[in-house]
Amino acid sequence: MNTTETASSSERVVEAGPSRDTARKRFPTDGLRRALAFRNVSALYLLALMTAVFALWVPDTFLTSGTWRSLLSDQAVTCLVAVGLVIPTAAGVIDLAIGAEVGLGAILVARLLVGHVPVPIAILLALLAGAAVGLFSWLMITRARIPSFIATLAISSLLAATTAWISHSQQIVNLPAGYGKLGTGQLLGITYPVYITLAVALLLWYLLEHTPTGRHIHATGGKPDAMGGNSDAAALAGVRVSRVVLGALVTSGAVAGLAGLLLTSQLSTGDPTVGPGYLLPVIAAVFLGSTQFRGGRFNIWGTVLAAYTLAVGVKGLQLAGLPVWIPDLFNGTALLAAVGLAAWRRPPMSRREALRRLVRNNSTTAWADRRARRSELLARAVPVPSERVVEGDPSRDTARKRFPTDGLRRALAFRNVSALYLLALMTAVFALWVPDTFLTSGTWRSLLSDQAVTCLVAVGLVIPTAAGVIDLAIGAEVGLGAILVARLLVGHVPVPIAILLALLAGAAVGLFSWLMITRARIPSFIATLAISSLLAATTAWISHSQQIVNLPTAYGKLGTGQLLGITYPVYITLAVALLLWYLLEHTPTGRHIHATGGNAQAATLVGIRPGRIILFALVTSGAVAGLAGLLLTSQLSTGDPTVGPGYLLPVIAAVFLGSTQFRGGRFNIWGTVLAAYTLAVGVKGLQLAGLPVWIPDLFNGTALLAAVGLAAWRRTPTARTSGRGRPWRPRSGTPQPK
Repeated sequence: MNTTETASSSERVVEAGPSRDTARKRFPTDGLRRALAFRNVSALYLLALMTAVFALWVPDTFLTSGTWRSLLSDQAVTCLVAVGLVIPTAAGVIDLAIGAEVGLGAILVARLLVGHVPVPIAILLALLAGAAVGLFSWLMITRARIPSFIATLAISSLLAATTAWISHSQQIVNLPAGYGKLGTGQLLGITYPVYITLAVALLLWYLLEHTPTGRHIHATGGKPDAMGGNSDAAALAGVRVSRVVLGALVTSGAVAGLAGLLLTSQLSTGDPTVGPGYLLPVIAAVFLGSTQFRGGRFNIWGTVLAAYTLAVGVKGLQLAGLPVWIPDLFNGTALLAAVGLAAWRRPPMSRREALRRLVRNNSTTAWADRRARRSELLARAVPVPSERVVEGDPSRDTARKRFPTDGLRRALAFRNVSALYLLALMTAVFALWVPDTFLTSGTWRSLLSDQAVTCLVAVGLVIPTAAGVIDLAIGAEVGLGAILVARLLVGHVPVPIAILLALLAGAAVGLFSWLMITRARIPSFIATLAISSLLAATTAWISHSQQIVNLPTAYGKLGTGQLLGITYPVYITLAVALLLWYLLEHTPTGRHIHATGGNAQAATLVGIRPGRIILFALVTSGAVAGLAGLLLTSQLSTGDPTVGPGYLLPVIAAVFLGSTQFRGGRFNIWGTVLAAYTLAVGVKGLQLAGLPVWIPDLFNGTALLAAVGLAAWRRTPTARTSGRGRPWRPRSGTPQPK
């Protein structure tokens, strides 16, 4: 090997290199030090710290054997769900329906058992139901091309409706006495769910770490800079990515169903409300577990350690007598810390590698490559000459003369204004179904007024969504604004100052979200999901988990006062929509927002600062959500701490369905307004028809899936729209036969 080859292969171990031999002799315990480093087993040190703190704080209750046995048993279900969630997360799928899957398994097995179905068959059907949910999620993600976090968010709403339908929104009691032994029976003082969780963890650990399937899962979900692979590279290497995702989701769904039936066995009742509470702690455990043992890779034993570490924190705080909102605060903080720690956990770069990268990135070749890349991106941003109208092109002149109504046909095409046709269809259906209540002027006025808050929130959410940010905290921001203005008003704060503080609070939440996304490098949907938990805790703290009443009478006029028969919130929503429409469509800031959401890298190369754009988008959205919250409090004449989260699904559905209207697949204001009221008409009509209370969840989940699927379909031209299906129409730039 010559000198050039030796220099170029600096990553290899050179046998004759005395420096390496000396280093090996000097540090014989390097492996042990790395294994015990804080970056590798931080959860162990955190667990030891919390144990010491609570041992000094509440020694009489925390240090008892009963507390630790109950902690081990009670946390088994959460740990089991987290272990199952590792598989799809390692495959690159974010499953926000995992809590609803647990709830479905819990309520389904209870319904089957009280229906005198044998226990083994009931357990098998619950597992199959979880696997079926995974199959449906796979269809939505891979076939309908819906992003996984949006698809599973919508599916969670469908599962909530299904759970309410199965249980009739009531607890299911009088289960067979023998079934309770599955969740409460003990072996050596430890309940059976702990052993079941251990068995599932061992099985999935072997699958992930010692089989080709596990390698395919990591290759599918890995990042090029973190784990050496991604789905495209995996597909090129022969991995069948779709099958890997299918297996991951089906496995996770079956494990969630198992966790649900164990939970029902522990509680001896089927509770339709238990599932969603598992979402935050489970995701926090998975992401915190990725920082343990395996160097930033999702793994089983790191997740088990993280789940019990978080459980010790929550248990200790509860034993210390802290309020009931503490788990929300702790879980949200833990999720932010876990994902931020996962980003920080990436292996450090050696000094030699840093110098090599510095030289490589500043070489003449690197500069030339960057200039070429910049020119390519700029060329993509500028319309190519073939798209411009050539005055002397006879084919264009002929086409214009032949089809003078092309613009009108495109404007009225179903692909462009599908919500209008859907609105007309639903109006006709409900007019025939419930004409006595649906066709009254009072119904439509109340619909217009009641939907104003939802429409306002959706209009505000358009801005960050157009900038490429998914804000799952938008509902919690509405709840914060609603409860904060109520608390200030009963504290005798003047109305203008209370309104201003509520708006500033919403803007501050947007600022905090920006810090987590851009500075802590946490993906927007994970960051805002954690922030929604923090806001839920904050709302419960401000309101003491109770409604705030006795608001000033004059404040109610803001939400209920009328002008020309229309309440003030409708006019406020219209004014905000006009302002944001002008901002998006007629200012450089609007163009920068769309450019950032379309391609942040290209936007940076043309001089746009994506960080500032995202900050502006999130602060604007937060302020609008705060405005919606204070209008909601004015309408209700009370501050309700539970109203915020219900806005999440209909608002996201309106934004994505609105992107298919008017602007050819681009997020826009008026399409969102049309979509919001179209969805509201559907929900209102179904309620007037006397259908059950879970119908809105079902309708909103279906609408979100349809909206995002339609948006994906809207961006892909068909053969007909591209001209291949219309041979009689001449194409531009194509010479016509004489």
